[in-house]
Amino acid sequence: MQIDKNTINQMLSLNDKQLTKIIQRLAGEAGLDLSSLNIRDNDIQSLRKALANATDEDIAKAISQIENFKKNK
Repeated sequence: MQIDKNTINQMLSLNDKQLTKIIQRLAGEAGLDLSSLNIRDNDIQSLRKALANATDEDIAKAISQIENFKKNK
């Protein structure tokens, strides 16, 4: 999945359950298993706030960190 500001805005339009599933899927694709974590309502609200405030630079940095994690796994 291509992650950019437009994608993030689309993700933010989802309801909490849908957003949680997308985050879990993206994490899984990056090699992270979030199944043992119980994402609560306040967690998803914090994630929404962080995503809404993410700049293009923040997004690029996150993508780079995920790619590095995958390579070093």
